[in-house]
Amino acid sequence: MYKFGCKKNKSYYPLKIFYNMRKKNIIKIPLRLNATGHLETDVKIDKIKTSFIVDTGASNTVVDIDFAKENLLEFAAIEMQGGGVGTSEMVLFHKQVDVFKINDFKIPAFDLYATDFQHVKDSLAKKGITEPCHGVIGADILIKYKAKINYKKKKLYLRK
Repeated sequence: MYKFGCKKNKSYYPLKIFYNMRKKNIIKIPLRLNATGHLETDVKIDKIKTSFIVDTGASNTVVDIDFAKENLLEFAAIEMQGGGVGTSEMVLFHKQVDVFKINDFKIPAFDLYATDFQHVKDSLAKKGITEPCHGVIGADILIKYKAKINYKKKKLYLRK
């Protein structure tokens, strides 16, 4: 028989993790698998709700420019160009949003970028997937807030 709090007692570990999360201001964010097998979560861009894919290979958090236009988000063109796997020299737009919110995790005065996601839409359409991809959460957030992803539990942990 194990005593509560004993290191051999398996119930001790979840309590210790929960205590450490609260102590270190770690926020737990639920993730879900989308039709393409990518992890995504709910976001708000200045009160506009949507979902973004968590993309550990993306340098920055980026929204689809068509989605931005549909929701009357005004972005300014910048001289810097972006690119990723399968793309090169993508035109980038920039906007500082008042609040970027990932579930309950608020990031005030956030620099958000936008670009044309047509290449993503075309690639998904070839696979028969019509589910829209409105944006990606990139390394700018994942590194700054010391992200940890638990793939088994489908959770993203960010530290304030």
